[in-house]
Amino acid sequence: WYQRRVRVSSGINAEYGVTRLFVLLRSYGNLYVQYNAAKCLTNLFNTGGLDKIPYSKTRLLDTIVYLCLSENLRVKHMGANVLYELIELNPELQLLASYSRHLMSGLSQFFGASKDPEEQVKLRSAAFKAFAALGESQEEIRRYIIEGENIIGQLKTGLQDESTEVQVAALSCLHSLSRSVKQLRTNLLDAEVWRPLLHLMKTQDCMLIRTSSRTLCNLLLDFSPSKDILLEQEGTIGLLSQLVLHSDNEVRLNGLWAMMNITYKADALLRSNLLLHFGIEKILTVVEEGCPRLKMKALGLLRNVLCDTDDVDRLMRSHGTSVLSTLVPLLAPPGVLLDVSEDEQEQVLCVFINIAAGEMSRDLLMERDDLLQSLLNFLCHTNSQLQIAATTCITQLAKHDDRSEVRQAKLRRMGHFKQLEVLLSARPEVSDRAKIALQYF
Repeated sequence: WYQRRVRVSSGINAEYGVTRLFVLLRSYGNLYVQYNAAKCLTNLFNTGGLDKIPYSKTRLLDTIVYLCLSENLRVKHMGANVLYELIELNPELQLLASYSRHLMSGLSQFFGASKDPEEQVKLRSAAFKAFAALGESQEEIRRYIIEGENIIGQLKTGLQDESTEVQVAALSCLHSLSRSVKQLRTNLLDAEVWRPLLHLMKTQDCMLIRTSSRTLCNLLLDFSPSKDILLEQEGTIGLLSQLVLHSDNEVRLNGLWAMMNITYKADALLRSNLLLHFGIEKILTVVEEGCPRLKMKALGLLRNVLCDTDDVDRLMRSHGTSVLSTLVPLLAPPGVLLDVSEDEQEQVLCVFINIAAGEMSRDLLMERDDLLQSLLNFLCHTNSQLQIAATTCITQLAKHDDRSEVRQAKLRRMGHFKQLEVLLSARPEVSDRAKIALQYF
């Protein structure tokens, strides 16, 4: 009885506390009371504590925007920081906040609003963070921030600021805006934002390296014109390889992600250059470490590197034993390996699909009965993506060449042909791949 009464009492007190915070939120004339109420309610909102309260997010957002537009400079930057916390992960609130054009122009006025150096640091970093959150999800908002508020000049200055706080905030803003394909091809390209970005990646500050390397990944996407410019700079690939050797896992992840981006549809010369700095054995070492996020990116990088038929045979002659000894065990059935996800196994199968494109490499794969048994197991799997990947790999192994009859006979003996016939009655995306594979038998 006592415990039940305490729970009921706690619920009543909590409900009263939230109601009181909303009352304080409207304490016009006392900005600091409003700010503290907004801060508390933002924390509650982000943990789901306001989900059942009607219009709570709009009431909260209205007050935070009001604080950002205050004449009080301290309240301005505190309000902008709370705005960042409230909307960063919420596309709906980002859109609602963007409807207030006064907010956008008000944030732009943070730059140069104070002659006090310390206060200016807080204002600039708060503005950059708010713009970063606003542009996180919506292309139209990013366009308005760049074209309507002319933020590019401030960004370039912020990236070269003496304050690390401002630099990190400017990098966050640049990372958000660089998600736009159009801006990557126009304003961000014209502004040469890659120059200060490369400089920041060579610092010793871990937070700067994290944020700059994350932003660099966007500039190295296949559709970004900055990609070719960056790759022309001396030492870029060496710098990326150093990121993967960093002590911080997030930096390492960004390094792998960047190398994945530059090797996507890359020519043989670029792939060869990358392997000189970060070879197959180093990639396999990352795969073996066991960190899931790093493993996925390392497998993706390996898949990109082993994408050319001629290159595959050459690389497998040198590294085939290491590649197979690292990757084949990752295809073990559930219960044997508990730390390998189905997504990781799909990536491994995709690597083997690329390897099987090489004539010599096909025979190398066919020598591994444990690999062939794993392919057979995946044909029976409940995950259609794994079925498709395994079917595609078998298609590659069965392709016609001088030794194809020998390979096809072995696959028949082990039961692959029979299981492919069973898949003809599976869902369309699987049965279509099975039909293609059976044409080679």
